[in-house]
Amino acid sequence: MPLIFGLILTLLATPALIWAAHHYGFLDHPDERKHHQAATPTVGGLAMAFAIAVCAAWQFSEHAAFWAMFAATFMIIVIGFLDDWKKLPVTIRFAIQGAAALIVSVFAGVQLAHLGDLFGTGTIVLGAASIPLTVFAVVGMANALNLSDGMDGLAGGLALIATGFIAAVAYLSDMAITFNGLLILGGALIGFLLFNMRCPWRKCAKVFMGDSGSLMLGFLLAWAAIRVTQGERSSLPPAAALWFFAIPLWDTVSLMLRRVLKGKSPFHPGRDHLHHILLRVGYTDSQVVRFILLVALTCGLVGFWGWLRGVPDVVLFYGFLGMFALYFAGVRNAWKLMRLIVPLNRRQ
Repeated sequence: MPLIFGLILTLLATPALIWAAHHYGFLDHPDERKHHQAATPTVGGLAMAFAIAVCAAWQFSEHAAFWAMFAATFMIIVIGFLDDWKKLPVTIRFAIQGAAALIVSVFAGVQLAHLGDLFGTGTIVLGAASIPLTVFAVVGMANALNLSDGMDGLAGGLALIATGFIAAVAYLSDMAITFNGLLILGGALIGFLLFNMRCPWRKCAKVFMGDSGSLMLGFLLAWAAIRVTQGERSSLPPAAALWFFAIPLWDTVSLMLRRVLKGKSPFHPGRDHLHHILLRVGYTDSQVVRFILLVALTCGLVGFWGWLRGVPDVVLFYGFLGMFALYFAGVRNAWKLMRLIVPLNRRQ
């Protein structure tokens, strides 16, 4: 039922917010950096936020941690909305996001207490570093998904895949609150994707999630991942959870490293994401999105299978780093690969 309610409320809220966005001019206009061709409402995140807030309040308002989560998530949505409206300085964005993550860590009890046995030398207990690293991880995940929001259906699809895997872990671990919360999130995502994903009868998205949506989704998924990897009842090692977020994490870290190596700010805007590279090779928007989502699903299955089979943390972690190294080498030398791939495409 939580999934159905989240879906229905998003389906009801989205058309109303699309109308309001057109009426008040809250639209994302095309420019030289953006891929879409027409001014598009950026209220999909607000529609999902409305659905999630209503469903969560109905189910969890009696829990003490709910109001801390509500306040922190509201801060994330507001800063995302303001950034969509008038681009904010990086320092302000990160300061508010950090404050929201701190509220969740301190008042909602969502903390990284350990990182598992990443190096084969025993469980890494964080101790005094727990709260700072929790804030870093939550803010990092929120922005990783935000940076992935560059094509119709991409960020929403990546978030839905991660939601599905974490929900499966929560269900198998008998974590009812986390599972029900993820069902609400999944329903809202499905409702949003029905307006955002390209399909044969719709050539482009009717609505974008905006920064308010992508930051909120990354924030909530970070909360869920910490819930299922920490505490007495959790059984998922953090190394396995990394695989659920492989594409956003690999793309964000490699992007920042490449920009730093070129002498640019890691926050410098550009068209150097994985989806931009694949578009330049000659693939269509739909092909790029399907390919990236298929890779994300495969990576998620690696983490989930590794958890079910009891694969050691060190194997999952070094496997993740090894795949990142291959990914980084591939995107950094994409121009060389493109000279091989593009002629092949032209022959087909």
